[in-house]
Amino acid sequence: MRSTVLAFLLLSARGGVAALAAWLVCRVLRRAHAPSRLLCWLWLAVGLRFVLPWGIPLKLPRPESAPLAAAADTVQELGELPLLPPAPAAPAAAAPLPWYARLTPWHALAAVWLVGVLVLAVRGGIGYLKLKRCVALACKTPDGCYGGACVPTPFTLGFVRPRVYLPDSLQGPARQAVLLHERTHIRRRDPLVKPLFYAVVCLHWFNPLAWLALRAFEHDMEAACDEAAVQGCTLAERSTYCESLLHFAMQGRPIRTPGSLAFGQGSVKERIVHLLHYRRLGAGALALCAVAVGVSVTACMVRPQVEAAHAAPEPPAATAETAAPTPTPAPTETPAAMPAATLPTLSDAANSPRFACPVQYKY
Repeated sequence: MRSTVLAFLLLSARGGVAALAAWLVCRVLRRAHAPSRLLCWLWLAVGLRFVLPWGIPLKLPRPESAPLAAAADTVQELGELPLLPPAPAAPAAAAPLPWYARLTPWHALAAVWLVGVLVLAVRGGIGYLKLKRCVALACKTPDGCYGGACVPTPFTLGFVRPRVYLPDSLQGPARQAVLLHERTHIRRRDPLVKPLFYAVVCLHWFNPLAWLALRAFEHDMEAACDEAAVQGCTLAERSTYCESLLHFAMQGRPIRTPGSLAFGQGSVKERIVHLLHYRRLGAGALALCAVAVGVSVTACMVRPQVEAAHAAPEPPAATAETAAPTPTPAPTETPAAMPAATLPTLSDAANSPRFACPVQYKY
């Protein structure tokens, strides 16, 4: 259990380092007006780094310091351990101990981790079922959405066959823009990707960098759909879209169910500022941003490995010129020089002092 817990903690630490590096890269790319859809691919690579114990091998030189080399070997051994412990072999002779006598502090840590995972999973499932029950009476509208008095804000709900829910008060160009936003979510498989990302974060609930990755992914995912909704619109149409975004964000308690995509969730202020200053990049700048994201994704999937220690060289084989002379053996005492009392008596083997038990000899 100890090796399994340490291997999982090492996996979470690698994912946390990748999330922190991706957060820094995204800050730089946002200042360069990079498309948010490219940033979503980077966050998906971070999510994979949290669950995949393997990656692209990268050989690193072995540290010259002995403590650093030993620490590197320990980390590499923990990374190679399986996450599931092998079944312990019970001793044949000793009686098996009761289950509570075999518990260790590592079992307690694993139990706390499992309780946290179950609490978050049950919480997300209950929220999804409550929201689905609230909109059970929604009616289909001519534009293919679902509306009614039970729909307070625009959102998308469902995993395999998601539906778009829009309130009846939303009409005109604003309704078309919001509908384009939600349909962009469906076209990019966001209703399925977001719950999977949430499941990954549930496994690493103790790591704050995992929650940072989830929030950043949600922000860039919504920003990417906002960019698709206002593409080709005038400044006045963008302002109308931003007013709708602000209006639904201020309506009561926002929907934060992992299985839904609410229109007014996330940091609304940052989304509005991003939309007002959004502009499409040229081909050259877009290619540079794509290269930067590709390099960052590759770096997230890299798994560094320290070179193995060099074995000590074997001594050269001895030759006829370098061979040492064979020492002469020391003379040993002959049986004749030994006292007669210590010699075995072949005629009376039972009473001989040199025979502890009857031994058969063949002469």
